[in-house]
Amino acid sequence: MGSTQRAAVTGIGESPIGKTPEMDSINLYASACLEAVDDAGLEKADIDGLVTGYSLVDPKLMHSTVVADYLGLNLTYNESLRLGGATPFVGVCHAANAVRQGQCENVVVAFGDNRRTGFAKGDDGVSSLATEVGHPEFENPFGPLVPSMYALIAQKHMATYGTTAAELATVAVACREHASMRGAGQHTERIDVDDVLSSGLISSPLHKLECALISDCAGAVVVSSADAAKKTRDPVELAGYGEGHGSEYIHRRDDLLETPAAASGTTAFEMAGRTPDDVDVAQLYDCFTITPLLLLEDLGFCEKGESGSFVRERGITTDGELPVNTHGGELSYAGAGVFHILEAARQIRGDAAETQVDADLALAHGVGGVLSTNATLLMEAW
Repeated sequence: MGSTQRAAVTGIGESPIGKTPEMDSINLYASACLEAVDDAGLEKADIDGLVTGYSLVDPKLMHSTVVADYLGLNLTYNESLRLGGATPFVGVCHAANAVRQGQCENVVVAFGDNRRTGFAKGDDGVSSLATEVGHPEFENPFGPLVPSMYALIAQKHMATYGTTAAELATVAVACREHASMRGAGQHTERIDVDDVLSSGLISSPLHKLECALISDCAGAVVVSSADAAKKTRDPVELAGYGEGHGSEYIHRRDDLLETPAAASGTTAFEMAGRTPDDVDVAQLYDCFTITPLLLLEDLGFCEKGESGSFVRERGITTDGELPVNTHGGELSYAGAGVFHILEAARQIRGDAAETQVDADLALAHGVGGVLSTNATLLMEAW
């Protein structure tokens, strides 16, 4: 691609994670943003774009404007997104478009919240999340929560393709192995399949250790134009990206096992001129263990229905065929998909410490809602 069309991830940063009662959501956002700017070798004055997510604990009408004001940024591009876990991934897509079109030079994309301490307070705004995802007439009155909806999808996958509970659990075990190897994240103690299957059912067939963590945390990345990237420390090429969007409501799906990842992945691979066979490491959204299985299929790493055997036989740990979530993912590192983007950049930079693999092309993929919104990012050396 020509230099005027290139975009790069030039800085990454994260706040403290886990339980941080001394920091509200804006503090977490600010901490991650400032670290990302510093990591890029830039100053706040160099930042002319900002994309943020939202807070369930402390909602703001114009969230990105509040964060920009708190940081003292002077922006020519400013956007808040609310697309669930896909928010930072779509944010990177939008930031890349903005710098390629010349709207700005350096955009910070940030996502996070203080949900672990916020949920504990029992605020009405936080507890409303339970009924925010489902349809107000045709789903919520019957009581399904988010885990139940993903459990329904997992049951369909098991019934259709013979996927086993042990294969689902293997995803959680692999994520924990990576967090343990790295020695970082919310949970680092090793687990095995039996630990997962004995951790207590949340919604059959999903157990406690198969559900994403709830965390206080925030992560941020700087996306820069080609010219601006030359002035940064260690840029990573954003080689391809794509979005895919489906129905927000599960009862409107034609097929519970088909996701918009097929569309977002196709767009990203075509833009990069690459194929799934070229990917060396994948950071796949893992709100529940069924999610990476569906993504392995719809992103083209295996045929439909073969993801269970893929994780069991071909392997998703650092010594497997396709290392997945080498930081520990949402199941072990922290309950926010933004860290998948940071980890993809680290792998290309060679900064992934004990879980570093030989990575020429890294993929990061995010999901919002109940598989409703998907976004795929591909990164390679600058």
